[in-house]
Amino acid sequence: MASQMKNKYFSDKASDPLKRIIDHGYLIDPEALKILESLNEKEVIEVLDSFLERFPNRTFIEADQIKRILEKPPTKKAAETKDFKPKLSGKITQIYDGSGLIQRCPKCNRWIIDNFCVVHSDVTGIWDLRIKAKFDDGKRRCTLIFKRDITEKCVKITLEEAKKLGEAATLEKIKKSIIGKNVEIDGAELNGGNFLVKNIREI
Repeated sequence: MASQMKNKYFSDKASDPLKRIIDHGYLIDPEALKILESLNEKEVIEVLDSFLERFPNRTFIEADQIKRILEKPPTKKAAETKDFKPKLSGKITQIYDGSGLIQRCPKCNRWIIDNFCVVHSDVTGIWDLRIKAKFDDGKRRCTLIFKRDITEKCVKITLEEAKKLGEAATLEKIKKSIIGKNVEIDGAELNGGNFLVKNIREI
């Protein structure tokens, strides 16, 4: 099966991280492969990492997905300072895939699936907690990013408790804890319409 995939979706020009992800069972549309082959190795790693983040349950990489990942958001003129803390007020309406109890690569800290890292291949993952959520205040929508400390605080669960509870039950607990509630959030704007949560409270 692996040799068939190589013949159909892989060429000798592809970079090493691209070869690894194909060998792991991912299929790549020929047009998408051409785009990836035109990139340097660092760019290929960034694109594949973004693909796993955005499309965690997909194993077929399409050209339009790669193009969306490569689209650069407009550069913002420096107007923010480290002391400036934006606030949001609205509702969390959805929890995205890749939230809850996850594993990260011990070498590069990337989110991994089935103990496979696009950069370092087969590894033994390190457990972590995080949330990626859709936020809506009636005027704007963005993706909220919760790191482990904020996730533990707002869901009232520790990493060790989550490991005992399991991935599915932890994700369900997260959804029950925050979806649909009116909240006020302190944090920082990130590229790509993301918002890093530093504090959250129900209002």
